[in-house]
Amino acid sequence: MKRLSRTTKYMIFICTALVLFNLAFGFMLTRASGEAMREQINARMLDISNTAASMLDGDDLAKITVEDLGSPEYQRVFTTLSYFQNNMQLAYIYCIMQMDEKEFVFCVDPTIEDPGEFGSPIVYTDALYNASKGKAGVDQVPYEDGWGEFYSSYSPVFDSKGNVAGIVAADFDAEWYQEQIKHLVRITGGFSVLAILVSIVLTVIIASHFRKNFMNLFGKMNELSLGIETLVHEVMPDAETDNYTSLSSIESRKGIRDEVELMGEKINVMQERLAGYIDVIRSNAYVDGLTGLNNRTSYGEYIQILDNKIRDKKDLTFSVVVFDINQLKIVNDNYGHEMGDKLIVDISKLIRKIFDGHRIYRIGGDEFVCILSESDPSARIQKLKGLIDIKNLESPVLHDPSVEIGVSIGGASYDPETDKVYTDVFNKADAAMYADKRLFYETHEDRRKKRR
Repeated sequence: MKRLSRTTKYMIFICTALVLFNLAFGFMLTRASGEAMREQINARMLDISNTAASMLDGDDLAKITVEDLGSPEYQRVFTTLSYFQNNMQLAYIYCIMQMDEKEFVFCVDPTIEDPGEFGSPIVYTDALYNASKGKAGVDQVPYEDGWGEFYSSYSPVFDSKGNVAGIVAADFDAEWYQEQIKHLVRITGGFSVLAILVSIVLTVIIASHFRKNFMNLFGKMNELSLGIETLVHEVMPDAETDNYTSLSSIESRKGIRDEVELMGEKINVMQERLAGYIDVIRSNAYVDGLTGLNNRTSYGEYIQILDNKIRDKKDLTFSVVVFDINQLKIVNDNYGHEMGDKLIVDISKLIRKIFDGHRIYRIGGDEFVCILSESDPSARIQKLKGLIDIKNLESPVLHDPSVEIGVSIGGASYDPETDKVYTDVFNKADAAMYADKRLFYETHEDRRKKRR
């Protein structure tokens, strides 16, 4: 017996799932449609009885007795009900009087043939009882009397004092009522069956083309996997030693039974490879290559985030510290850029040591910025100043006493009352840094003159 492939099993599963889904959906839709139709018919029934009740004078209705048949009051009620009887799609419409708590009788019945006699009993229903308490309603189940089987709506008629003087009942044939619901159910059920058939046909059509399209996709996937393999080896030449799975080794792996599983394996491995490649790209985009700190691109993006928070008046606490290396140009000019780069790296390590855990950026050749989630950076600034000494650097620059290395530092805190954008805080920190730089060079010049 030929074994079904996994792809074929998938198609069978999908077809079965579609059929079951459509059956469940059709059942729920049919049921919901029946309920909606029932509510719509009930609303229509209530509209008729409510309208008739609103047109009757409750004071007239309350006065009618068996002796009043043919009286002006009786005739006015009779005429109003006759209009509805002759012009609306209903079986009967009539007035009911309450004799006792749950005892009701006919009052006025405009039916020409076989009307209900005044005072003859009415079949009790819960909806009728609710109407006697002032709340219009519709029978939820049919009842049967000498005229047939009906669903009825009941609407109270109020007198001038707000009391229920009588009840208008509108009878609708139970067979007609149920046929309206069944008709909608048949239509909904027919559409559900049609939906099932269409879904099966579409599934078969899709399945017939699936194999061809899938194999084309599989071929493209092989080409893509080879391209990724080459790309990753170029960007990450040590990838094979980092527990990466080789794409070319997947096809020879035992236990893979069809192309779907093979493609899934290849996609997983390609995701793994691409994740590493994206990490490299992200590192190049957001990390400074020399110091390993965040670069200017990352700095610009975070400034936008801070500006949005400031604009939205969110509760913010942050401060900015600006650093600038002094004498870097002299080191580059006299001792080479390699020594200058080493100085930048050494300074960045000291900054990272003091400001670790906060956002540190290298935004220029010798310029750094740190954005702290603290309101006062002064303690960290003083601690860094104590470390910035040529003796603390890993590679002291020369033994030339004329080259005095230093870092100018300025800090400022965000003040929501005066700072409207991030640049306002940065400018204050930058001004403080330049004041520190002027002090450095004035001190340096004094020491240089003394040495002379």
